[in-house]
This record gives sequence, structure tokens and C-alpha cells, in this order.
Amino acid sequence: MTEVLEQREEDKRPVLLLVLAILSFISIGSTILFNVIGTTAGPFGEEQIIEQRVEVAKSKTQMRQAGMNGMISFFDKLQAMAEETNENFYLSKGVMFVTDFLGLFGVIFMMRRRKLGFHMYIVYSLLAIGGMLLYISPENIHISIPIVNVIFSGLFIILYSRTLHWMR
Repeated sequence: MTEVLEQREEDKRPVLLLVLAILSFISIGSTILFNVIGTTAGPFGEEQIIEQRVEVAKSKTQMRQAGMNGMISFFDKLQAMAEETNENFYLSKGVMFVTDFLGLFGVIFMMRRRKLGFHMYIVYSLLAIGGMLLYISPENIHISIPIVNVIFSGLFIILYSRTLHWMR
């Protein structure tokens, strides 16, 4: 009788895994949705890029007036990243789709008790951190972006690793 109860407890999905999976599905699903919408819209035209530059220039002027000079370089880098991503539009969308679907399938595999999903999730996290280097020059990436990605990816990998005992 106790063997049956122990077996049922062992088969029970960890709550932490369920919570992490839900958060991952929301994050990855929304990214896939925005990529689909962005891909159907296509790359920005010259007129849209000029409008973007004007808006960034207005924001930088407001920051200077507010004494927030440190944020100006951040906005410059974001503008450069956006323009370079637009220049490499289809490559960037392809990398993002591959990355997101790898993460999605990794989470699905973990939910089905397969450790392979954890390893897929690690590759997804590494691609999410460094994949932009395939289509954006390193000098155009503000350091805060990879740092934030490393923190969140590392946190999720550590938390997912706490559920590996349940997977086969």
C-alpha cells in the first residue's frame, strides 16, 4: 500500500515545474505571436525609419532637459539595434523563430518528463542571450540587454533544474 502511495507521489508533477512552464508558455507564446505579426508586416520602409529617428531625437532632447544624460547612449544603441535588425529582417526573424520554438518544445518535453527538454531549454536560453549577435554588431548592443537576459535565463535554468529529479 505504501509502495503505491510512494509511486503516486513520484508521478505527481512538481508545482514548481507547472508554474515555470506557465510563465515560459506566456513568454515564449507572446514572443512567437509578436514575431508572426512582425513578419507579416515586413521590414520598415525608409519613411518609418525616419519617423523612428525623429521620435528618438525628441526623447533624447527631453532626457537632456531632465538631466538624464546617461540614458541617451542607451537610446542611441536601441536605435542602432532597431535599424540593424531591420536591415537583416529575415535573418533576425528566422533566428527568433528557431530560438522560440526550441524553447517551446523544451518546455513541452519537460512537462512530459523528458530531461532532453531541459537541455533544449538551456540551448534556447543561450540563443536568446547571444542569438542577436548573428544579425546585430556587438558595438550596437547596450550591455544592459545581455545582462538582463543572462539574469532571467539563469534564474529559470536554476529553477527548472530543481525539477530534474522528476524527469526521466
